[in-house]
Amino acid sequence: MTKKFLTVNDLAVLFNLKESWIYDRTARNGPEVIPHVKFGRQVRFDIESEEFQTWLKSHGVIAERRSLTA
Repeated sequence: MTKKFLTVNDLAVLFNLKESWIYDRTARNGPEVIPHVKFGRQVRFDIESEEFQTWLKSHGVIAERRSLTA
């Protein structure tokens, strides 16, 4: 099974956020950091990971998810 990693743009579209807001939360240390993986300078997100889901539950709001293919 291959994992699908989302880009900053994908995450911004999915959660209706500004890319700059997401980048800000990947460039710092502390409890506000969005769980992510870096491949060189590229930032990716595994939104199905337990770590991301835990972060989302503690920082996010439950809402209807939008499709990336809309």
